[in-house]
Amino acid sequence: MIQVIQLADSLGEAILLGTAFLAAIYIAIVCHEVAHGYVALLNGDDTAKYMGRLTANPVKHFNAVGFLMLVFVGFGFAKPVPIDPSKFRNFKKGLIWVSLAGVLTNLVIAFILFPFQNLVSSVNVYGMSAFLTGVLEWVYYFLFFAIMININLAAFNLLPIAPLDGFNLISAFVNPQNQFMAFLRRYSIMILLILVMWEYIPILDTYSPLSLYIGYCNIGLRWVFGQFWGLFGL
Repeated sequence: MIQVIQLADSLGEAILLGTAFLAAIYIAIVCHEVAHGYVALLNGDDTAKYMGRLTANPVKHFNAVGFLMLVFVGFGFAKPVPIDPSKFRNFKKGLIWVSLAGVLTNLVIAFILFPFQNLVSSVNVYGMSAFLTGVLEWVYYFLFFAIMININLAAFNLLPIAPLDGFNLISAFVNPQNQFMAFLRRYSIMILLILVMWEYIPILDTYSPLSLYIGYCNIGLRWVFGQFWGLFGL
């Protein structure tokens, strides 16, 4: 968000871009975490419901580090929804679907919003009042940021790093006590810190594995969305 606001030419434009970005983060994070909780509930685990995490209140899902990552580097995470896999009616099936719930929700949101961004960008603003033009501009940037952040959040959370969804997904298929999983539990924070700090090393930032991975996910999924909605002229 910081880089986005720096591109603004005026205070009004900075507010417009900043509020659109924050609204997009709110939608992405809240829907991601609530999806985890509801799918866990459907599989027999009411922990998230009991802990008050099935709510649209962003404070309940706030994680300072994850939020700052979203603001400064464009991808991050929220406070993980508490789950108790021992309550799942089917452990493996429950863990798989709960792990994928947030990611799939983010991708569905990005997919649905994609044609609306194209529609808004095609509106002729000639003759519109300054107020309506401003509203349309805000909507366009909200859609742009929402698509980007939802894809980024989905891609980032699929990384096999604890406590991200990718780690929990792997846990459904392997013995959680094996050496590989033990290594990830012990060193995940260090690995994540290295990947994030890589972004700020001038000599290496061009080849940042995290940025390249997130970037290619954005390019690939936007292409897929475009091909699908293009069949309908959107």
